[in-house]
Amino acid sequence: MTTYSFGVVSEPARSTPVFRTADVCVVGGGAAGVAAAVSAARAGARVLLLEREGFLGGTLTSVSLGSICGLYAVTETQVRQIVGGFCNEVIERLRGLDGLGAPTRWLETASLPYDLFAMKIALDQLVQEAKVEVLFHAMVAGVAMNGREVDAVLIETKEGRLAIRAKAFVDCSGDADLVNFAGAPCEVSAGDLQFPTTMMRFGGVDTDALAGLSRPALRERLEQAVADGYDLPRTAGGVFAERPGLAHLNITKVAVDGKSPDPFDLSVMSRAEIAGREQVCTYLKAFRKYVPGFESAFVMDTGAVIGIRESRRTIGSYVLTDRDVLEGARFDDAIACCAWPMEDHAAGRATKWIWLPPGTYFQIPLRSLLLEGFDNLMVAGRCASATHGAQASIRVTAQCFAMGEAAGHTAAAAAARGTSVHRVPVSDIQQVLENNGAFLGAPQ
Repeated sequence: MTTYSFGVVSEPARSTPVFRTADVCVVGGGAAGVAAAVSAARAGARVLLLEREGFLGGTLTSVSLGSICGLYAVTETQVRQIVGGFCNEVIERLRGLDGLGAPTRWLETASLPYDLFAMKIALDQLVQEAKVEVLFHAMVAGVAMNGREVDAVLIETKEGRLAIRAKAFVDCSGDADLVNFAGAPCEVSAGDLQFPTTMMRFGGVDTDALAGLSRPALRERLEQAVADGYDLPRTAGGVFAERPGLAHLNITKVAVDGKSPDPFDLSVMSRAEIAGREQVCTYLKAFRKYVPGFESAFVMDTGAVIGIRESRRTIGSYVLTDRDVLEGARFDDAIACCAWPMEDHAAGRATKWIWLPPGTYFQIPLRSLLLEGFDNLMVAGRCASATHGAQASIRVTAQCFAMGEAAGHTAAAAAARGTSVHRVPVSDIQQVLENNGAFLGAPQ
């Protein structure tokens, strides 16, 4: 916790007006949040979705992620999709907007490129059709509790502080903001947090030349740049052609004072945002000089914010473990599957990959979205209950969509029945997920 040395300012006590009431309030409009909100609304709930930016998508759009990861289980001969349901609806919507690429194999996995603006429009359409009310520019600032339940979430807006009351709440903030304000247990891997990335898109790229450049060849050229004096913190990363002439790059690694920045330190994160853009300029120079096809490249844009991979992780009814990931764990309360490796952006220029056996996957249990001692609060997305290593696997987009879909249905059911989220039969949730095309896996 940050300490301050300039004294304190006393504020007068105040009463906060209740701006909206709902059956389900979802905090955070990223992949998990949109899936949770739309799913709860389709289940008959009145839903309010709170988002701090002016658009939906979270990491997908504000960071400009570039491709959907976590969709597939991969072998030498097969790319098998293992996440369906709401995620499939997003994919089909992107396809209709001409905003979808082809599945792209790389290393021992594959991902699905998408257009950033098309993603914003697709998510807008899905929430509007579900009659979800979205409040943009709403920053969560606290909660009001009533025993084991969240009574209201407090938000800061241009209108001042406002309160949102609901019967059930789903924290899809990525940083477990609501969970933290409610006093539920969380964990932060201080000293071992994954490094963040400033994403970028280069225009003026010969994408035909890029298509012929292997990942090892790219790394070899960037290692030569490092040997020649270019300060590149990563020489292995994702570089994909989005459209002819346009490349998306996930390759920076931002440190402050030599370590991964504390995502909850205002001063440190301000320095990190600047440092990320400085790295983009350095990479542009290196790519122009060393990488075929980038001789005339220019920076088209960067993400609106730096990409945070890890911050708070909740400690829920079940903590998904590294062993669960690597041994293909199965659970009676499974609500999603995942084959993504443990992808750890740790110190050094290389990313640490720990791969699952080819073609295999593990299940994510509903209990990893539930919090002991809290009857109307759930979590979904990268702050779900998992160890540092397991979070490095389940934090990716497809699994966030899947977790959000399950959480939305569970919250809506609890609100409709006037019961705790812990008392909603998991078989009911599994049935509705499968009816919507979700893949929940099979026993080992």
